[in-house]
Amino acid sequence: MKHLRKAALGSALALFGVAHAGIVVDDFGTPLTGATLSISTAGAGVTTLTDSPTIGPDILGTRNVTYTINATGSSVDAVKINVLPYTSGLDQTTDTGASPDLTLDYTGFVRNLSANTLTLNDFNTDANTEQVQAWFTDGSANVSSSGWVSVAASHSGDLTLTLAGTANLADIQHIKVELMGAPGADFNMNAITVVPEPSAYGGLAALGLLGTVIWRRARA
Repeated sequence: MKHLRKAALGSALALFGVAHAGIVVDDFGTPLTGATLSISTAGAGVTTLTDSPTIGPDILGTRNVTYTINATGSSVDAVKINVLPYTSGLDQTTDTGASPDLTLDYTGFVRNLSANTLTLNDFNTDANTEQVQAWFTDGSANVSSSGWVSVAASHSGDLTLTLAGTANLADIQHIKVELMGAPGADFNMNAITVVPEPSAYGGLAALGLLGTVIWRRARA
C-alpha cells in the first residue's frame, strides 16, 4: 500500500512540475540548419532558406522554416542563422544592410494548449528593434493572434505574447511565430513554450495537494 501511495504522490508532483515548465513547442534540440543568406543588390528581392525537421518533445510536429532577407544597401549583405560559434537555441546575426524576416511554422500535430499565451524563452536582442507576432490555428481554421509586438532594443529575458481570437485552445493544430528585424538586427532565444492558463494550474495544484494528503496519511 505504501508503494502505491508513493507512486500516487510521485505522479501528482510530476504533473505539477510539468505545468510549471510549460508545453515545449520547440527547444531547438533539432537545431535550425546553419546557413548564411546573402543578397548583393539593394531592393533585388529576397533569399529564402527552408528547413523542415520533425521536432518535439511536447508538440511532436514539424518545424517549417522560411527565412527571407531584403538588401537595403549596395554591398553584399548577409544574415547568419545558427552558424558556429553558437551554443544552443536559435541564434541570428545580421549585417547592417540586411533586413531579416524569419517565420517558424509548426504543423502536423493536434494539441490541447489550455493557454492563450506563447513565450520566447531567454529572448535577447541587440541595439536594434525587433517585431514579433504569433498565431494559433485550430482544426476548424479559427485563428488567435498576438498581432505585431515591438520588442525594445537590447531586450533580455523571456518575451510573452498574448493571443486573442476565436481559435479553440483545446484543439490547436498549427502554431506560427514570425520575427522581423530592422537592418542589422540580431537575436537569440533558447526555446518556445506555452504555459497553461491559471484554471489549468488550479486542477494541477489540486492534484499536487492530493498527493500531499496521501503522503501525510502514509506517514501517520
